[in-house]
Formats: sequence, structure tokens, C-alpha cells
Amino acid sequence: MVFRTWEESDEKVVVIECPARVDLSVAKDLREIIKASAEQGKYLLVVDMDKMVFMDSTGLGALVSRIAVTRSNNGDVRLACVKEPILKLLELTHLDKIFQHFESVQAAVDSFEC
Repeated sequence: MVFRTWEESDEKVVVIECPARVDLSVAKDLREIIKASAEQGKYLLVVDMDKMVFMDSTGLGALVSRIAVTRSNNGDVRLACVKEPILKLLELTHLDKIFQHFESVQAAVDSFEC
């Protein structure tokens, strides 16, 4: 698997570190990580995009796949370290209005106020 995950804030927040490209070849893995987190009762998710330089529609789909589940359980999916090309994609698809994004993983984790 090309994603790395770990937990922060006394295991309340799951951080998902993304590879350079999140496209059809790895989007299913991202979707599965988000789904598994929700199934384990972990609804506070931070997606670390520091290494990411490309994301296609399947990557976007993976991000939004469980946002309703997380929010209905008092959680959220938040983005960290979003680079300009990805930010432009989020703006183009209006997902910048759906996802909060932060300059660092720590800022995103802290935003949950655990």
C-alpha cells in the first residue's frame, strides 16, 4: 500500500499520508483506508497531501466517499499541506467549500480540539 497512516491526539485522529499521485491506481486504497477508519469508530481524519502533486477524479471520489459518514458521527475529513495544483482542482470542483484545509498536519489535527 502506498499510503501511510498513524494516529494522533491520543488515537482520536487518523492521519493518512498520501503519495505523490492519487489516481485510479491508488484511489481504491484511499477509499478503503477511510472506510476502515469509520468502521473502527475513527471519524476524525486528516489527509496529509504534502507529497501529492497530482490527483484525478477517482482520488477526489475517494476523499468524498465517506465524508457524510464522518460528519454524521461528529467527525470530519480535513486536508493538510495542500499544494497549489491540488488546491486549484479543489476550487474548480468547489470541494474547497466542503473540505477545510490547513498548512500543516499538526494544525489540522489541532483543529479537531480533541
